[in-house]
Amino acid sequence: MVDRSSALAVFLAKAIDGVVYAALTAVIASLAGLAVGALLGAPWVVLKYLLFVGGFLQVGVGVAQLWPTDPSDLEGPTPEQSSRTQAVVDRLAPIGRLGLPVGRRFDVGAKRFLSGLAILFVSFALEAVFGV
Repeated sequence: MVDRSSALAVFLAKAIDGVVYAALTAVIASLAGLAVGALLGAPWVVLKYLLFVGGFLQVGVGVAQLWPTDPSDLEGPTPEQSSRTQAVVDRLAPIGRLGLPVGRRFDVGAKRFLSGLAILFVSFALEAVFGV
């Protein structure tokens, strides 16, 4: 049996939480972009461009949130910040069963950064794999 407080167990739980958050936001962004594209008459092309711009914006916001504003930001973890997206991720991801300690999740900025990378990956896949 694995000790749930070990560094490896905490890292794996954080990684699963981050990946589920990024995947969920990429799916939501894709569905919203597809709906907007359908209204404009070219769903796949509009989706690709909206995801490209949205992904870069999400990465930029994530980096800005991770950037320290003063030396005290580097001293320790920040209190847990929750959002509606995080509440959905909490219901979908098995974080409770993985035993991730409270306050040990990635910061919101890190999750937004991962989310932006996932959205950019979907945009890239639309162009490189599907030829949109």
